Parts: sequence; structure tokens; C-alpha cells
Amino acid sequence: MDLMTLILFTIFIVGLITLITYHIKRLNLYRAAAKIPGPPTYPLIGNAHYFIGNTADIINKVMELLSAYPSVIRVWLGNQLFIGITDPELVKKVLLSPKTIEKGDVYRFIRPWLGKGLLVAPAATWRAHRKIITPTFNIRILESFVEIFVEQCEILIKEMEVELEGNEFDVFDYVSRCTLDIVCETAMGVSSKVQTRKNSPYLDAVKTITEILYMRMFKVWLHPDIIFYCTSLAAKQKNCLKYLHGNTDNVIREKRAQLNNSPDLKNTKSSEKEKIQRKAFLDHLMELSDEETKFTDKELREEVNSMMTAGNETTAVIDTFAIFILANFPEVQQKCYDELCEIFGDKVNEPTKITRDDVRRMEYLERVIKETMRLFPVGPILVRNVTDDLDIEKCVLPKGSSVVIPVIKLHRREDIWTNSVEFDPDRFLPDEVAKRHPYSYIPFSAGPRNCIGLQYAMMSMKVLLASVLRKYILYKDSKIQIKDMKLKADMLLKPVNPIKVKIMRRKKIN
Repeated sequence: MDLMTLILFTIFIVGLITLITYHIKRLNLYRAAAKIPGPPTYPLIGNAHYFIGNTADIINKVMELLSAYPSVIRVWLGNQLFIGITDPELVKKVLLSPKTIEKGDVYRFIRPWLGKGLLVAPAATWRAHRKIITPTFNIRILESFVEIFVEQCEILIKEMEVELEGNEFDVFDYVSRCTLDIVCETAMGVSSKVQTRKNSPYLDAVKTITEILYMRMFKVWLHPDIIFYCTSLAAKQKNCLKYLHGNTDNVIREKRAQLNNSPDLKNTKSSEKEKIQRKAFLDHLMELSDEETKFTDKELREEVNSMMTAGNETTAVIDTFAIFILANFPEVQQKCYDELCEIFGDKVNEPTKITRDDVRRMEYLERVIKETMRLFPVGPILVRNVTDDLDIEKCVLPKGSSVVIPVIKLHRREDIWTNSVEFDPDRFLPDEVAKRHPYSYIPFSAGPRNCIGLQYAMMSMKVLLASVLRKYILYKDSKIQIKDMKLKADMLLKPVNPIKVKIMRRKKIN
């Protein structure tokens, strides 16, 4: 046997031993998976062939598979085992268990963007950071942002005036610019003025990077870094990250300088003093961090970018779906407007500022928003890693697998939600809520790792929708059935076709 043959033979034996050892270590995983129903699998790719196509095809295929296997389903993406569940009690067990507190491995693709921010942080980092960050989301601080919500929504109303009495127009562009202006001011304390500009590099970068990330999550051949970073997608992602990180880093540097040169408030006018004292999340984070737990500039950037992502894109999508609902169902819109008339009286169409107390009284509008999030959950799929075997009664989730909670399917289960694809805000009356399992509705996730900004989001959405309804009547040329809405998932749930509405100026109440 010559030297080359010996080398090749040695490589083959080492490779074979490595492969056998790898599979022996995973025997528990294979045995558990065999007990769970699921579609037929193929060598190497598993069920990855089901997810070939665009992001609309992927969400449709997910819904089809969940309909075929309504309780628990097993799916392999390459060598990764995913177990989907839609039973509220099982969902509760998963979201409350310390064995499933880690976000799924697929979230690692987001870390070049958000690093170890709360959205995707490993459990140990998440626990430490959440403890520090939670005080910045207390109700007093959140309510201090209402004035910012109102100011930016007033600009939105003015910008939309060009569409008066015209054809249907894409409402998301207007809304996303408004929510970006809001989140820039509340999260970073800077005025971006995106609404009054033609172009927004930030929005363009976010749109591009979210499409790339979601595509990579479901395309198993793009999982290995060595392959992904050889593609044109990686180059696009790099450019987006350079802009997004640079933008936040510049703000942090400016904030550091401001902290070192704080203004003397004694001789400052009261209006200017209020603006100086009205602090953004970034200001609070810098002040709350003590010497032992002080955030580095990199950690600050990761947390601020996480807040920016959650505060802008998510609320913009929900607001847009809600505007569609209001335009599509005139009777719902009228009830919302009637509630606003009760709150503001004959000043409902006047430029009267919305106050914190006004926001609290918008109960029917809140139910409309909740029902919108039931039908169109902005985070349609949650994924958690299983770090140790977890018995959830119907099956054992084996260590090394990932558990998938398809929120959109959970929110449309006919056995929980009668006529599940019909819009009915009264599902969220207190008596109705009490009848349902608390984990049958989780638009902001649930358990200890739920979304920290749910109150912030609800307040900002109420102000935006109320501002629009006080000024304009929303309507569509023809009604669309919710079951006919085509959806896609570019990380967030979105409509395939842009949501378009018409607006007409409301007549002032005499």
C-alpha cells in the first residue's frame, strides 16, 4: 500500500468513525423523533424540499403541514429536528420551562445584526440584561412618550393629505416612516425626520436585511457560514449592517458627549427644559447601568438596535393591518370613531392633543388592535431550543431538538376561536377572555421571555390609529375576505400585496 492510498484510507476511517460517533450521540433524538408524526423524510435534506420557494410559499406550506398534523408535528431541516405544537396547554409548558428558554438556533442568523440584544440573546445574557432594562419600560416612562407619539402622528396626518379623495394608496410607506420617527426619538432620543424626506436608507436597509435573514432560516443550504458568505446575499447583508451599526454607534457617541456636558436647567425655558428632561431608552440605559453591570458601547448598540427593530417594523406592520381592517369593515371603524367622540366630544375633529388619560379610555380600539394581532400575528412563528429532554405529555421533546410554536395557526384554531377567520373585536371582552386558555393568544410571545415592549407598542398604536380616524374616513374600493388575504413571512408576517386604502376628510361635528 503506497503512501497516498494509506492517507486516503486513514481519512476514510477517521471520517467513518466521526460519522458513527455523531449518530450514536443522537440516538435519543432519533428515537424520540420516530414517535412523533410528520411528513416522510429524505436522506441529508430531511423535509427541506417542502420549503423551496419564496416567503409566501413557505408560510403556506407551514400552514398546510400544520393542518395535516394538527396536534404535534415533526419536521427535519437537514440534520435539525423541529417539533411543532399548537395546543395551548403544551405551548404553556414550553414557554414556562427553563429547558426551552434558549431561542432557536435559527436566530443565530440575526446575531450579526442584533448581537446579544434581548430579542436573540443567549439565556444567560438575556437574564442579566432584562433585569437592567426592565425599569426603563415602567408605565411612568412609557406614558412620557405619549407626547412624542402625538407629535409624530400629527406629521403623518399632514403627509397623508396628498392622498385625499384620490385612488387607493400603499399605506405601509406612510406608517413605517412615522413609526421610525417615533422609535428614533423614544429609543435613541434623536429626530430622524424620515416622514418629511423622500428617501430613507434606514428603512431600505432593514427591509433588505430582514428578507435575507428569513430566506436563510428556511433555505437549509444557506445555513453553513462557509456557503452563505460566498453568496451575493452576504455582500448585501454586509452593506446593510455597516449602515445600521454605524448609524447607532454615531448616536451613542453623541449621547456620551451629552452626558459629559449636561446643560444647566436653571436658566432654560420651561418648554426646552421639558424636552431635555424627557429621556429616551438609551439615556435611561446609560444612567441605570452601574459600575458592575455597565453596558459597553457595543452592548448598548445591540440593545438599542433590538428596540429599534421591535419598535419600528413590528408596530408599523400591525398598524398597517389594523388600517386595512378599519377600511375593510366600516362598522368597526364607526364604532372606533364613536368611542373617540365620547372621549373628545365636539373637539374630536379639532387638533386637540391626545393625552395619556385619553389613551387609557380607548377600550374598543384596543380590542380592535388585539383582534388584528390575533389574525395577523406579527411574529408568526416562535422557535426555542430544547436544552434537556422535556416531557409535554403528548410526546417528549428531546434534547438537541427545536420546538416551534406557529402562532398564526394557534390564533386560528377553530376549536378555540369560533369562525376563526372572521373579525370580531368582542372576542376580547373580559368575559370572553376569561373563557379561553391564557396561552391560546400570544401575539407578543408569553412566559418569562415575552416581549418587554408590549405596553409601549399598544400605546403607540392607539395614538396612531386614533389620530388617523379623527381626521380621515378610511375605505376600500371592494371588500376583501380575510381568508383570501395572501401572506408572507420576511421574519415578520406581512401581506404579499401592499395594503391599499382610500381616505376622505371627516366632516367637523357642529
